[in-house]
Amino acid sequence: MPSPVTVFVTAFVVGLSGALMPGPLTVVVLHGAITSGPLAGPLATLSHGLLELAMVAALVAGMSRVLRRRGVAAALALVGGLVLFWMGWGMVATAPAAALPASGAAAPAGAGPFVAGIAATLANPYWFLWWATVGASQLAWARSVGNQLAFWGGHVLADLAWLTLLAIAVAGGRTLLTDSTYRGVLFGLGGTIMLLGGYFLVSAGRLSRPEQRPRSRPSA
Repeated sequence: MPSPVTVFVTAFVVGLSGALMPGPLTVVVLHGAITSGPLAGPLATLSHGLLELAMVAALVAGMSRVLRRRGVAAALALVGGLVLFWMGWGMVATAPAAALPASGAAAPAGAGPFVAGIAATLANPYWFLWWATVGASQLAWARSVGNQLAFWGGHVLADLAWLTLLAIAVAGGRTLLTDSTYRGVLFGLGGTIMLLGGYFLVSAGRLSRPEQRPRSRPSA
């Protein structure tokens, strides 16, 4: 079983892969940073993180018995590994021409960063797809409740780190974060995500093998 530190660090790296790719939550933070300042990042992350905690609880509750089967764990590792590899390749392929999103995008009217973060999360189909594939596979890999909480913590910290940095950069005129820096981060992180995807694919192969039980020694 992996250690909580291993699960936390892995979740942080994988979480960055989702956080860095522009989506509805990014738009909320960009808009909120103009009206609410740097606090838009932590506020949007808080509402997003609470929804993800509920998702973790729902997945664990529904998978607690099913995940004991090696075949199910192997299938989740296979799907999660393929999605991770695909995500990593997408980041590497788009890195050379990537640019930070414009800060003039529209967010839900009349909503503060916290409420807008809830709306943006629930309106994003990619969020549900991610948890049904990568999230489920990593929760199966984490196995214990303590590790699953460590996974959630690492994942939310990745969102908090990136969205807060983005809010600070926008509120300060984007002097702290340039397009070239963003491209370098995407390229390096994409390669790391591809390696993690390969690790999960190898794990799927190992889990698909029948579990060998020790042979009982014949009595003398």
